[in-house]
Amino acid sequence: MWKKYLYLTIVITIIASTITIPQVSATNNIKQLVTDAQNAGTILKWAISKEGSADFKTRPFEQYNTTKETIAAAEKVAGGLSNSEQLSAQAKLVDPKIQVKRAQAYIDAITSSEKIYKLTTSLQNAINSADLISVEAAYHIATAEYRKQVKLLDRVYGQSTRDSIRDQVKPSMEKLIADVKYDVTVKMYLDQANDFIEENRLLQASLELDKANSYIDNKTTNFTFRTFLTKAFDETLNSLPLQPLFITSDGKNSVTINFSKAYNIPLEGLVAGQFKVSGESVQSAQLSNDKKSVILTTSDLSTGTSYTVSWKEQQLNFKIEAVPDTTGIALTDKKTAYLETTDSQVYTAKLTNLDGSNYNGRVQISLGESSAVITSVNGQRIESGQETISYADPNGNLVIIIAAAYGFNAETPSVTYVQPKIQKIDGNKSTKKAGITHFYQLQNVEGPYILTIDSDEIATEEDFIYTGGYKYKWDANDLFFIYNGQVSQEVFEKVLSKGDRVEVSYETRTDNHSTWNINVDLTKDRDLEFQNPVTSPLTFDGYSYDISGTAQPGNKVKVYRNDVLVGNTIVDAKGNWTLGSVSLLQEVANTFIAYQYAPGRDGINGEGAVNTNNPATTTINEGAFASTQIDLNDKSSNGLSISDTLEFTFHNPTYGHEFKKDVSGIMIINDGFGNNAVVTVEYVDEDTLQIIDFVTTDDGYNHKASLFVITETKEIVNQDQLTFNITGNGFTSFVNNHSAY
Repeated sequence: MWKKYLYLTIVITIIASTITIPQVSATNNIKQLVTDAQNAGTILKWAISKEGSADFKTRPFEQYNTTKETIAAAEKVAGGLSNSEQLSAQAKLVDPKIQVKRAQAYIDAITSSEKIYKLTTSLQNAINSADLISVEAAYHIATAEYRKQVKLLDRVYGQSTRDSIRDQVKPSMEKLIADVKYDVTVKMYLDQANDFIEENRLLQASLELDKANSYIDNKTTNFTFRTFLTKAFDETLNSLPLQPLFITSDGKNSVTINFSKAYNIPLEGLVAGQFKVSGESVQSAQLSNDKKSVILTTSDLSTGTSYTVSWKEQQLNFKIEAVPDTTGIALTDKKTAYLETTDSQVYTAKLTNLDGSNYNGRVQISLGESSAVITSVNGQRIESGQETISYADPNGNLVIIIAAAYGFNAETPSVTYVQPKIQKIDGNKSTKKAGITHFYQLQNVEGPYILTIDSDEIATEEDFIYTGGYKYKWDANDLFFIYNGQVSQEVFEKVLSKGDRVEVSYETRTDNHSTWNINVDLTKDRDLEFQNPVTSPLTFDGYSYDISGTAQPGNKVKVYRNDVLVGNTIVDAKGNWTLGSVSLLQEVANTFIAYQYAPGRDGINGEGAVNTNNPATTTINEGAFASTQIDLNDKSSNGLSISDTLEFTFHNPTYGHEFKKDVSGIMIINDGFGNNAVVTVEYVDEDTLQIIDFVTTDDGYNHKASLFVITETKEIVNQDQLTFNITGNGFTSFVNNHSAY
């Protein structure tokens, strides 16, 4: 082998000694010039070849430049020759030109290797400094150059040459990348989560934290800075407010509140009474296994009905579809939005397959005949107007941005109504409509106006009203009047309502003073009503309940429980009030009476109240749904069996307990000798259940025992969805079989 290399070296040396770099005044002997170029190309070929003198670290600039110059000299002289001589010369210069092109790729790849070597050192220094910010910066620069070299190497001739160049830097670089790639990935997720938290985009922040946690929780993940990242994750998680993000429901009696993070409030605080579902009763609250969801058991939910779920000061809306939702399209927010025509609206959705896995297929977004347009899907600009086809991201997420119109101007139609339709093109091809967005044109013409409020959209929190096709805005710099008497902005907003007539001197500049004068006021105090509990009387088993309702904004509401004051509160601008969680007297009827007082007025037991003679009332009958006696009606005299009925005498008979109509459930009934049977029962009347199925689980079951014991029940509830209780003082789980005596 050494003889071969020695021979090549001698040949290359001889060839090189015969080449004279041509000058502008070089000989016109084209044959010699072409031969010089061919010889130079041969030298260059061996200089970049594994079989030649290439060491994959040195850039052969001298040989490269010599070859280019000899080719240029030959081409210059050939330009003055005949066509046939030019073609002959060019044919002989093809190979030298190929070697120049290959050498350029070779040199570029080695130049990149030198950069990678320096960047590898920088990344190692950053890792040694234990500064993850520096590590991330060095990592991104190094990997970008590494990816660049991959493309450059594709241009290098010969697999063995490419491998040899790559091997100069690949092992050390790839080792460092492997050491910190998960550290950098998790840090990026945490940085993004912190940005989302600062922007109050809590759903997105929660998703980023889930991504980070999937790596941190995996003990096999290779981290260099695991301790640092774990601490950073905990700090970010702690900074994420515990808030409900979205609602799901089975459409029957279950509502699930999905929180931004694990519900780590002490479980004794997890009581049904602190949650509200508008128009329904909440009887129990249970924490999910991952502690990120609370499952509420409610009274019967109605299909096609919109609900509001309240927890503390947070509210979320959801709607029970006419059929159970199997679309796999979960919209994070379906509430109606009111924007200006220069604004844009963001819709987000989570898409899943029928098996619950992330849907990554095609999605069609349609806006119908609205003049609004789709401007972006998952960060990609869209130019297709009212309809487009895109893809959900790898996590099944879809982020859509809608604008009122492209190139909006003052002549654009004043109001746009849009409700995007999202359809999965692949999979089960399901469809769902997103929330409605109204784009209102802002009134930008100054002048006097006489406005009759014809819309319910009086958004005092956002300082605007919509009427007559335009949105009118006011600010703290404006002046407010009622029947020509000046009032504060707060008082004006409380009084303003649909049907009022307002005289306006309207200024479009915020530094000028607009005036707003209500000269026809149709406002009257809103009736005081209890909204939670939603039924009265309500049977409930618990220590506290969230008491709330509606009344005139700005008024004071005072609430009494069994003639004792339990609290007062001010009605908010939307007419809602809440006392929060109020303790309940145990095993008695808790009767609540409420009065509302105009601002500046007060009194005791309704004295001076707006509704002195018409107080709002509601009753919560606190106590378990249980029995003091259960009797078997043995119809066939064969002992406990199918078609027999069970008659119940309920605890607290004045509460009016009765089985929920059409109830069907399971009981585990023991024969008193340790043998069990699974018994299916269904509704007969308010206090009677009939056995429709009977399966013994133990041999030797005594159907004719004189006393049976109910050890467990499932889905046996009363009219308020309160679960039947077989434990507790004064309750019984014994079934008397009088026919056995």
